[in-house]
Amino acid sequence: MKLVQLAFLAVILFPAFATKAVENPREINWESLLPKMMQLKNPFESLNTDQLVDLETIVGITKLKQNANSTEIKEALDVEITLRRKMEKRGLNVDTLIQEYLNHEAEIIRRNRLTNKELDGQLVRMPGYALPLEHKGLGVTDLLLVPYVGACIHVPPPPPNQIIYVTLTDPYKLRGLYEPVWITGRLLIEPANKSLFLVDGSADIPTSYTLKGVKVERYEE
Repeated sequence: MKLVQLAFLAVILFPAFATKAVENPREINWESLLPKMMQLKNPFESLNTDQLVDLETIVGITKLKQNANSTEIKEALDVEITLRRKMEKRGLNVDTLIQEYLNHEAEIIRRNRLTNKELDGQLVRMPGYALPLEHKGLGVTDLLLVPYVGACIHVPPPPPNQIIYVTLTDPYKLRGLYEPVWITGRLLIEPANKSLFLVDGSADIPTSYTLKGVKVERYEE
């Protein structure tokens, strides 16, 4: 085949290959970030509300013993003894319940860091509320994308697998705190720990995902 014919063929085929190479973002939501897993059973269904509150208090005292001073421990131990006797009179094994509580708590913490491996490296588009971290001029370059207003500042932070650390290619000018936005970018299972500066100090916010954002849009359903 002549060189001219080859060049002509390349001109025809290249647009077709280029069109196929274009990657369309996958639209996801916050539930998409969670992996499939069996529902966590509640080991305390047999306890009434008062008994559950008493158990949580005893567990709190158990943890307090590790760090508190002697005065605080003495006061706490008096409370623990009273609650233990109260629960034991109801035929409850307090030590077993404490261990079940700690095991249940540890499992929740573990699940809160699990990620959806299928999303790693994918180009995605998802909605959320923007909580700015770093600025460049009048625009934001780094932010946390969170699922609801008030997260991390006015209420405790969501689990790490429900917060996304976002770095933007181009600064984006937010209209205000917790602005609802759509963000398109490359999602990575890349844990981060970001410092969020508050009025009364700062807080370290752990995240399970990082998003390399290339496009930010104001939220519209």
